[in-house]
Amino acid sequence: MELHDGNLYRSILVTSNDKTPTVVSSALEKHNQDPKQASRFELIQLLPEGKELIIPPTGNVFYAMSSSSVDFLLRSKGGNSPFCSPSISPETSATFPRIKAKGRRLVRNLF
Repeated sequence: MELHDGNLYRSILVTSNDKTPTVVSSALEKHNQDPKQASRFELIQLLPEGKELIIPPTGNVFYAMSSSSVDFLLRSKGGNSPFCSPSISPETSATFPRIKAKGRRLVRNLF
């Protein structure tokens, strides 16, 4: 998602039954985008040391995510490869909200 002047954070509750397309649709809807376009985006978890974890399209987000990081982003499919670009520019995608470790609830968090 293109964002020209900063990051936008929203709150999303992720349950143990939520698959990736459902979470992506919810995130798009929260960002006033068309949730029907979920298949055009991938859900990425930003890990320490500039690494990324791409949540599989058929995966269960609740169980697939790593507890070592709470930063997520949505990126258009076919975007920069996570292996080629360790640092993510805020101009190329919107940051997905942070997650509380205990409740797995995505919460609003501003720097």
